[in-house]
Amino acid sequence: MPERECPMCGEAMRLREREIVERVPGTPQTKATKYREWVCPECDYFEESEE
Repeated sequence: MPERECPMCGEAMRLREREIVERVPGTPQTKATKYREWVCPECDYFEESEE
């Protein structure tokens, strides 16, 4: 798993993939958006991945 250094505390951050599911108003359909972010387990700092 890729890692990088946290700019706040210096600990190793991990790359996580998240998915947000939203309902489309007025319809039974849903829309799923996937994105990746770097998360620090020590200080809860996070930022979106540029990849």
